[in-house]
Amino acid sequence: MDERRKERDRRLELFNRLMEQAGLDALIFTSTAQQTCQMAVKYATNYTLNTRRDFAYMARGGMLNLLVPTVGQQFHARTLSWLPEENIRCGDMLQEVLAFIRSLPQEHPRIGLYEPKELPICIYRELTDTNAEFVDITARLTELRAPKSEYELELIRAASQIAVGSFEWVLKHIRPGVTEQEIVGGAEGFLRARGAEDSLVLIRAEKPHTFITRAQNKPIRPNEVFVYSCEMAGPGGYWTQMVRPIFLERGCAPEAYEVLQVIREALAAGEAAARPGNRICDVDEAIAQVVKKRGCHAGVWSGHGMGADLGDGIDIGAPNKMELKPNMILTLHPSVVGRSDGLLYGNTYAVTETGVQNLTDAYTGSSYLEDLLEEMG
Repeated sequence: MDERRKERDRRLELFNRLMEQAGLDALIFTSTAQQTCQMAVKYATNYTLNTRRDFAYMARGGMLNLLVPTVGQQFHARTLSWLPEENIRCGDMLQEVLAFIRSLPQEHPRIGLYEPKELPICIYRELTDTNAEFVDITARLTELRAPKSEYELELIRAASQIAVGSFEWVLKHIRPGVTEQEIVGGAEGFLRARGAEDSLVLIRAEKPHTFITRAQNKPIRPNEVFVYSCEMAGPGGYWTQMVRPIFLERGCAPEAYEVLQVIREALAAGEAAARPGNRICDVDEAIAQVVKKRGCHAGVWSGHGMGADLGDGIDIGAPNKMELKPNMILTLHPSVVGRSDGLLYGNTYAVTETGVQNLTDAYTGSSYLEDLLEEMG
């Protein structure tokens, strides 16, 4: 049995376990091609939607079915998905889903929906006008799929190496006078040429350096800091992130460099807290304590999860009490603000039995451009 088939069956087992635990008779997933709204059907079927919306559904103990909007997508899905060809169809998707609900033997079937709040109200009304009871499975499924299989871990490791390579491309081409858009455009091209299925490359090239944004048609200035954040889904659709500041000249932006040392210390504390048995909120608290002790302020976030989705439905913050387990993937990128400047720096980690493994472990020493180039060789 090939690796894809084994992974498909593992997920079917996971879905059936969820249904047994929650007393459900069936599951229905729906996604759109919009970034961060693709995960549900993609995770279930291994098919990434190109345009519009799609659906997947399964009865307890049965095989998944995939509904796509066009004949062209049906052709591609039968090539790319791990479902049997006969389980991939196109047509009036909503009517097929309603027919599936009516076909269930239970008089009032209990059906799990992932992220029902994202459904258009017209679709939600059609579903809830049936005799079924719908249950929000978002939190349950997020927690069940958080520990990654070896199949998933390999995809994330491969994506992480491509992200590191894109940073090296930036190091080779960045110089005063080149525009932000030229740098980001080249980095995006590097990612796509190596099979990236999706990406979100953000930067910051002016003070304050705490909050990354989309590139603008502005020339990069000398004596400045360029923050490069590469979030990307590699071949196979699994996400990673690497954030690195580049100090273009030695001694420039001294306050940002001071903040960088605080971030390194905070990141080390977060890494130490990210071990099985602790909770997501413990990681956030470990980072926050260092930032406060060093007289700085925490920015918007400490990080998030990663996986089949950008963020994977896991925010690293005080409200999140999810327990850490081996093979979970976390991106830690503390956003720290000093007196008048700040910075962002971070890596993607796999939680192990004894701690974390840094999947983007490169260029973690000096952040001055000349040192980074020397390290790159």
